[in-house]
Amino acid sequence: MARKDAASKITLKVITGVGTDGKTIYKNRTISGIAPTLTDTDALAIGKEFAGLQKHGLGMLIRTDSAVLED
Repeated sequence: MARKDAASKITLKVITGVGTDGKTIYKNRTISGIAPTLTDTDALAIGKEFAGLQKHGLGMLIRTDSAVLED
C-alpha cells in the first residue's frame, strides 16, 4: 500500500461571542498547506501563533490530516 498526496490543515475554532441562550458562539478559521510531517507540538505552536493574530479568543485547535491510499 502506498500513501501519497498527504496534506494537513489546522482549524482554529475562535470564540466570537455568546448567544441569547448563553451558549458560546464559535467561528472556524482554516489554515491549509501545513506540512503533514510537522509534529503535533509544532502544529499546536503554529496554531497558537495564528490565533494571536485573531481579534477573537481561541476556543479549540483542530488538526486534520489527509492522504490518498493506493495499492
